[in-house]
Amino acid sequence: MHRTQIYFEEAFFEALKQQAKQANTSISGYIRDVLAKDLAKAKNASEAPDFSEFAGMWQDRDISQDALREQAWR
Repeated sequence: MHRTQIYFEEAFFEALKQQAKQANTSISGYIRDVLAKDLAKAKNASEAPDFSEFAGMWQDRDISQDALREQAWR
């Protein structure tokens, strides 16, 4: 584990202490948990979605511009 030092404004630190107390953990543990969730969320958002289940979905359909316009104006 790596040790680091962070400076917080007093009001922010008080809010942080309250959140850690409500979560029944230390301040450093709370910070690690919040950052781990945020990093996991960012990682999931950056992964390309898997569209393989949709492959071939339009294979037997006419999706030309003219065909779509014809369907839209019926």
